[in-house]
Amino acid sequence: MKKFILSTLAITVILFLFGGLAQIFPWGIPSTQVITAQSGEQTEAFQAPQEIKMDPGSLTTEKFDEVMVGKISTLTTDKSFSWIISAPIARYDAETYFALELLTQFMVAVFLTFLLFLSRQMPLSKRVLIMLIAAIAVVSSIIGQQLNWWAMPAIYGLGVGFNLIISWTFAYFISAKWIIKN
Repeated sequence: MKKFILSTLAITVILFLFGGLAQIFPWGIPSTQVITAQSGEQTEAFQAPQEIKMDPGSLTTEKFDEVMVGKISTLTTDKSFSWIISAPIARYDAETYFALELLTQFMVAVFLTFLLFLSRQMPLSKRVLIMLIAAIAVVSSIIGQQLNWWAMPAIYGLGVGFNLIISWTFAYFISAKWIIKN
């Protein structure tokens, strides 16, 4: 049980730190376009420095918030089709974001640790190869659909996929090599 807990904590920390570091990569925050159209000074700290400010009503109205918040919507204009995920601005505070991110990485770490225990009789190279294949399968499934259905920009989607494959495989290797050895 001690090794399970230690592995889970180590993987959680690695994934959390790598996730934060990966935000500076070209496919992280720099690849997103940030647009605000607010009637007051409500811009939160999560906004990127390259923010494009537009007059309220030029893109959105009160009706937009009324119709879109809390939903996944599509917006079709004469020249574009957009997927829009909207949430109340109050949802985006740093404490909640980091707490949920930590919880998410902890859950992934638990599953990776289970996989480590199930594969502990195998040589290290085979264990890491299984993890690498599993990570590629996850990325192919989730990111592949987002690239197709959501038309996610390739730089962002492939970058997120690359981050997942590298971070999961690295964290798995660290735990397999020094914590849950074969």
